[in-house]
Amino acid sequence: MRSRRYRRIKPTPNCKPQGYQLSLIAFTVTTSMTGLLLYISYSIEQSKPYLTKPLLFFAIIDFISFLCLVYTWSLREEVSTISIPVMSNQANRLSQKLKRLFNDKQITDVLKLSNSTRYGDEMPELHVWINDNLNEGYIAIENIANWERADREKFEQRVSGILAGKYQRFTVVNSELTAGDSYIIFRLEDTLTSQRLHVKDESDSLKEFINDNKHTIRLSNDLVWHSDIVPHLSIIARTRAGKSVLAGRYMARLMLLQGWDVEYNSAKYDRYVKEFHGQSDPIKIVERAEYWCTVMDERLAKINEANKDMYLEMEHMSDIGLFFDELGNLNASLESLDKIDKSLKITSRWTTTINRLSATGGSAGIHIIAISQFATKEGFLPSLARVNCSDAVIMLGGAADSAEERKYLMSGFADMPKRSYGKGQGVARIIGSGKKWEVPHFYETPWFDEQW
Repeated sequence: MRSRRYRRIKPTPNCKPQGYQLSLIAFTVTTSMTGLLLYISYSIEQSKPYLTKPLLFFAIIDFISFLCLVYTWSLREEVSTISIPVMSNQANRLSQKLKRLFNDKQITDVLKLSNSTRYGDEMPELHVWINDNLNEGYIAIENIANWERADREKFEQRVSGILAGKYQRFTVVNSELTAGDSYIIFRLEDTLTSQRLHVKDESDSLKEFINDNKHTIRLSNDLVWHSDIVPHLSIIARTRAGKSVLAGRYMARLMLLQGWDVEYNSAKYDRYVKEFHGQSDPIKIVERAEYWCTVMDERLAKINEANKDMYLEMEHMSDIGLFFDELGNLNASLESLDKIDKSLKITSRWTTTINRLSATGGSAGIHIIAISQFATKEGFLPSLARVNCSDAVIMLGGAADSAEERKYLMSGFADMPKRSYGKGQGVARIIGSGKKWEVPHFYETPWFDEQW
């Protein structure tokens, strides 16, 4: 962490001088007078007797002026500090170039992050950090204005606008205040360079994406899901937005390659139900969930007998990926069945079972991948299960652009800029996958290159 510095104030028309400036002027005048008298006394020998007292007087005044200067200088406002990680030489050069874009005019007139005072405009400290790959970083601007009451979206757009041109590949993806609200962090990312995985359409095409950590599932070049940290994942997307390709064609198959046991259940029968030995009948889906509850209980008993805390400590206990697709259709079917036969109580059974699996399944290595077209009460999991499956969320297409659905599944992130998402595009928020993924971030699903 660097040493503290004093606030820089940019003079404005009709501004008043600061205390240290007045003291500096006084010190300059008195020392100049003292110097002049010394020059005269040494130049004109006869004047020495007459100049002794004036020189003593001005020496005292000089000392007092110097003390005033030191005192008033110490009263200057100190800037807030922030710790900036060490950068490589290349990253440091780029950060300096980006920093030069944010001149006083941009800070004062465009961003309006300076403070207007009688002494002039108080200028905030500004730092730029870029990672070693030169594809992401952040701009840290000291928070001395009223940023809390401002429109965050407009600020992000203005910062992105300053970067337009030579550095237009960098876009502000989100912003936040540091602890203590001392700095505004505008996180940058190279949005022109896609991080999407490209998959060859072959049976062994996924082998290159296998992770050494079998509990970790790669979702893009810059995103992995650590199932040992966040056990469950939710996928929300409309029809043909790419959710089935992501879930069945990519994730489920990759899980198998990494030694997982996989089951794909969907209220609408599709190829992945057959491929991964799942069910499409609503009652049978509930029965499968109940079956996996018994498996969970058996696993937890074995873990307890071995004096362990989690399945991760068990040598031969594999991960289990349970996919539940078309949850909206499932909920509607279960309600209809209960109306036909009230003794069945199938909705209640589903609620109890999925809540148990989502609450405790992670400790036993059972991971729920909940998939639906809509993030709503009617179209998704029961409340408790929803909460347990909300730390890792992928929303594609129209779902990603719905403030209400983000609010339902990504609490606190309803307000985001409107954006048109293409097929397989949306936002992801996955805890444990790095700082930038702790907030909703632009995401592209793996792309299968059919021509290869």
